[in-house]
Amino acid sequence: MDNIAGQVILFLGGARSGKSAFAENIASGFDKVAYIATAEGIDDEMIERIEQHRSVRPSHWATYEVDGGLSETFEKAAEGVEAVIIDCMTVYIGRRMHKIANDHEIVEEIVEVIKAASSSGKTVLIVSNEVGMGVVPEYPVGRRYRDLLGIINQRIAALSDKVILTIAGIPLDIKALGIAGGEYTGLQ
Repeated sequence: MDNIAGQVILFLGGARSGKSAFAENIASGFDKVAYIATAEGIDDEMIERIEQHRSVRPSHWATYEVDGGLSETFEKAAEGVEAVIIDCMTVYIGRRMHKIANDHEIVEEIVEVIKAASSSGKTVLIVSNEVGMGVVPEYPVGRRYRDLLGIINQRIAALSDKVILTIAGIPLDIKALGIAGGEYTGLQ
């Protein structure tokens, strides 16, 4: 990948698409990396997933667990490093939905984090799932989650320097492919 110093890059894909591995591979080119983990070990299966992710990360990376808002965690994590990984927005949004009923507040929180990332001078790698390509969720909370994450992904994409869509382990720089019909500015 070209010189990405100081850029914000969004990595999208489905479950097990390779998006996290690709973001981690990019981050491995930096000496000082902070990894912001958004998952919470709420059951045995999730604890196992968290441990699996930890085991493949370089031991010299600083890991930050989100305990509260992402903004505060990002501010701490970005100190003294060259690159920050946020993995993943998908899990974080699910957690925030349980604490904040107003979706607009969640969107604005994420926009503020991305703006801070853009002005930080750090390379910031954000991982998120593309959940809007499947079936329509059966229940209202599932539809709300899908819609909210789709809106947030659009906002992050609009503010990012690059957007990488990973399908079956193959990363595609979709923002570089160009926009049919003009420049994309994100949701209004």
